[in-house]
Amino acid sequence: MKKRNIKNMIAIGICLLGFTGCSSSSKKDYYERPGSSSSNLKGDRVDLYGSYSKDKIPVARPIPYLKYVNDMESPKVPIKYYKEKEFLDFYKNTKVKGHGDNSNYWRWKVTLTKKEISNVLNKNLVTLSSRRPKEVLTYEKGEWIAKKIPLNPVGEVITLRVLERGKSGLVTKLLIKGTRGEYIVAKEGNIRNLLSLSRNNVDSVVNIYGAKGGSASYNDKPISKNPSMLPSAFIAIEKLGNGGFNIYGGGFGHGSGIPQWSAMDLTKNKGYSYKQVLQRYYTDTKLKNMRSVDGIGDKIRVGIMNSGFSTLNHSKISMFSLGTIKIKSKDGNVNINPRTSVDFVVKDGYTQVIVQNKLRLKTRNFINITSNKMISVTNIRRNVRNKYPTYRGEFEIRLAQGGKSLNLINEINIEDYLLQVVPSEMPQSFGLEALKVQAIAARTYAAKDILRNRYAKQGFHIVDSTQSQVYNNLDENELASQGVKSTKGLILVHEDKPIDAKYYSTSSGFNSSAHNVW
Repeated sequence: MKKRNIKNMIAIGICLLGFTGCSSSSKKDYYERPGSSSSNLKGDRVDLYGSYSKDKIPVARPIPYLKYVNDMESPKVPIKYYKEKEFLDFYKNTKVKGHGDNSNYWRWKVTLTKKEISNVLNKNLVTLSSRRPKEVLTYEKGEWIAKKIPLNPVGEVITLRVLERGKSGLVTKLLIKGTRGEYIVAKEGNIRNLLSLSRNNVDSVVNIYGAKGGSASYNDKPISKNPSMLPSAFIAIEKLGNGGFNIYGGGFGHGSGIPQWSAMDLTKNKGYSYKQVLQRYYTDTKLKNMRSVDGIGDKIRVGIMNSGFSTLNHSKISMFSLGTIKIKSKDGNVNINPRTSVDFVVKDGYTQVIVQNKLRLKTRNFINITSNKMISVTNIRRNVRNKYPTYRGEFEIRLAQGGKSLNLINEINIEDYLLQVVPSEMPQSFGLEALKVQAIAARTYAAKDILRNRYAKQGFHIVDSTQSQVYNNLDENELASQGVKSTKGLILVHEDKPIDAKYYSTSSGFNSSAHNVW
């Protein structure tokens, strides 16, 4: 009788979660008994394919300093056999506690109707497939293949099922089964973008509710509405009886490197120094002065994006300074008096310099801009006190590709650059020791990007958004500046090379190895 009851309970659980259907089958059940001694953990990945055939998506090479880290405190080991039921229980549990659990994104939940999730997947899967065709596979004739995805590829959603996770719980492969086809989406960023809940994808308001560690339930007020991407890929999915889905999640961000809320918690509440935090999350690394690394000088070149961080191309650039602005190009020079605005626009393939409605210079060449005071860029809006950002260093304006808009580049001393990165990436309330962690991570990230030179064709090293790290989006503050100055020049190296110093907002309880993210 006990065995029969156990089987019935498993069948009911499977039916409610909607992963394999409720009919009797000889196929291996998706959920095994939690008490089973067998584990789905294979190396550092959790194999949840069951009877589904395997795909051939390659696994990235491990990065030795970005490894799995357990940030849990209570319970310390919530996952024992790496069954999907364990992950579902873990992400549903708002009472669990760990480092950085004071963030409202420690645990979160979103509920979608069948119509909402179907709309989201039908729209996003096509877009995602066109951008990342090798990471969106179609099930055809018994195997997973990369092919062009048709419009309305899913139809009505039948199943959302996790096929693979990292040991940390990060979902690395997600199965989408609908009335029109079956698909696999691989990799953390793709999965989060697949489940984008923006108003363009959902015709209704969709709320995400969050909870801090140790909470009895989720907050009454939503922490996010219609996010452009899911907060994280540390998720578990529960199918509802009406065909809708609950998505339970933990953390905010990609999940590898330093979780900023954990850095705050460890330094403020648990006695860690900034060096101990760095060693906890960046294993096998050393601190070194960046000036001792070949190829890194004093300055960095930053591509400045528009107000919404959607493009590097500007239809118009406007500047203002309390000092004299000096403009130089091969076709002439212009000096602008203090407190006088200057505009840069494109007309007939030329960059035109306009002061008080008068044309002062036109050129097809680069324009260099300096001042003896900081320069404000007034066509851009940021979350600073004066609405528009003010910059140190000098600027370069050049015609963008196609010659119909302008690119803006800020060339600045790296330490000065960090004065406006650190407060944009971490609040001063996190404390000085955590801000030192952030300063070293940000400096290392910048050093790595200088050497990587991935934006060389555009003439800069790094951009000012989350595509690199956020720069000059919030006002400077004394504590953040102290964090930068007290760690001047220090970066993290592995084998004498700057590391890829990844960081993100909030841990889910576990930190992922980098090769399971990217």
